[in-house]
Amino acid sequence: MSFFRLLRAAFHGGLLFVLPWGVGALVGIVFDVDEVTETSASFAKWFALFALPLLLFTVVAISVKVGRELRSLAEQGQRGFSAFALAADKHVRVLTGRGISLAAGSLIMVALALSAKWAQLGVVAVAGLGVLYIFSTLATVVSAFSVRAFDDRLRRGRGSIDREMSPTVVDAGDPVEERFLLARVPVPPAFRLHIEEELPDRLSGQTRFAVNRGVNRAKATLSAPLPRTARGVYKLGPAHIWYEDVLGMTRVAVASHACANLRVLPRLRAISWQKEPRSLSRAEGPLSRLSRLATEDHFRTREYVQGDDVRRVHWKQSVNTGRLMVRVPESVPFAPQKVVLVLDTHLPKTWAYGRASLEDALDVAVETWIAIAHAFVRRGEKVELVTAGANGRETLTCRRGEERRWRSIGADAAYQSVLDGRALLGDLATDTSAILVTCGFSDLSGLRGGKASVVLIDTANLLPQAVKREDDRLFRYRYPVGAEDNKIDWKELFGGKPDSARVLRAAATARTDTLALAGLGIDIVMARPKGALVALARP
Repeated sequence: MSFFRLLRAAFHGGLLFVLPWGVGALVGIVFDVDEVTETSASFAKWFALFALPLLLFTVVAISVKVGRELRSLAEQGQRGFSAFALAADKHVRVLTGRGISLAAGSLIMVALALSAKWAQLGVVAVAGLGVLYIFSTLATVVSAFSVRAFDDRLRRGRGSIDREMSPTVVDAGDPVEERFLLARVPVPPAFRLHIEEELPDRLSGQTRFAVNRGVNRAKATLSAPLPRTARGVYKLGPAHIWYEDVLGMTRVAVASHACANLRVLPRLRAISWQKEPRSLSRAEGPLSRLSRLATEDHFRTREYVQGDDVRRVHWKQSVNTGRLMVRVPESVPFAPQKVVLVLDTHLPKTWAYGRASLEDALDVAVETWIAIAHAFVRRGEKVELVTAGANGRETLTCRRGEERRWRSIGADAAYQSVLDGRALLGDLATDTSAILVTCGFSDLSGLRGGKASVVLIDTANLLPQAVKREDDRLFRYRYPVGAEDNKIDWKELFGGKPDSARVLRAAATARTDTLALAGLGIDIVMARPKGALVALARP
């Protein structure tokens, strides 16, 4: 990686001052350039008088910035060849995509002018290279002082770049606004300050702002809504900050500042049974309860005692026994069950490249997990939440009024490859009922019947959406027509989709294997989102 960075820095450095001479020499070897040879000495002299001072200023400015970057990296504990390659790559890469296009076009004009002996093309080539040299030198020299002023002003507290999310904690799907607060940030003449960061994939977007010199002596607030707020915990930043000239040909890296945190909680849904479950035995289960009409309660009888309610007299038994007998209901006071709700976040390591395709399924699993817990707590049961965390198996006892705490744990839930569903269940007490909420990506073949009920997330309608987001990269624009961002990401086009398709096929197979557990006596319920509800149904 360090060698590649150094190689890229060398290419950008050679693109400015070395390639024009190299292109001219190669063209002279291939084509007849005798007419140009006659004036080559005079041209080389005037070109050197113009280019060498610019080259000297550029080298000095880049050396100053690289040295400053090396001292900064040394304070962070980074030294050696890798630190030098990082600093050189950051500050030598001055040209933007538009600047590289101008350089390439100018070099093509040089080759055509020499080969076709067309003077007008030579003028165009020299003009293009001249503009490129002037702007690149101006960018490096000005930025050498502006970057120092930028860092010094922020270090001394005379300027600041702060970042915040408003609000910081939200429910999934709620709007969030990202804000940058700028105060007395130096911007040199003929340049603009750019702030950019690629947001996490689940937020689906980029942070991009540009400001002019108006922030030198004033305060400014830059804000934009996030495209999407999906469940999770996000640490954003530091954002990339650089100067760019008004023509957009050169860019100068300044610093990386401004961090922010965002926590998106899963939505609190209600449970809806598409068809009321029937108990598979004479005992009540965690997902089903024996229905009993009021007239089906059992009664004892005893002899009438003065003061008893005469409406409880059992007349038929009184006639048979010859004494007044009264009914005494044999109802047992309600005893809450202890229910363990387990969220299975296991994902095999071999599926890591297609993990982004399965995030929507995990969102539904977390919301189902919280919805079942909420329904049981309202029913009066003793509920314990179990999931895999950073420190292994994590548990939380649910109490009324603490739903936000449960949802906070749900926001932290993420795929992992250490603990599967069976390991999270562990050894259950005889008086404990367990429910395993899973997407079906764990191997549950060893789960015994009666061990736990399984709530399987119906991923049939969730997984294909990931493939649709990766199609048509060559035939549609992601951004408005004319935007520079409408470029083909070849790595995403040819690298992401096959992995996602492979993972989707494996996920479908795993779901089928989980459904097969019903034949082993394991109670399985399918869960799917339905508006503001989570719909449960027998498969």
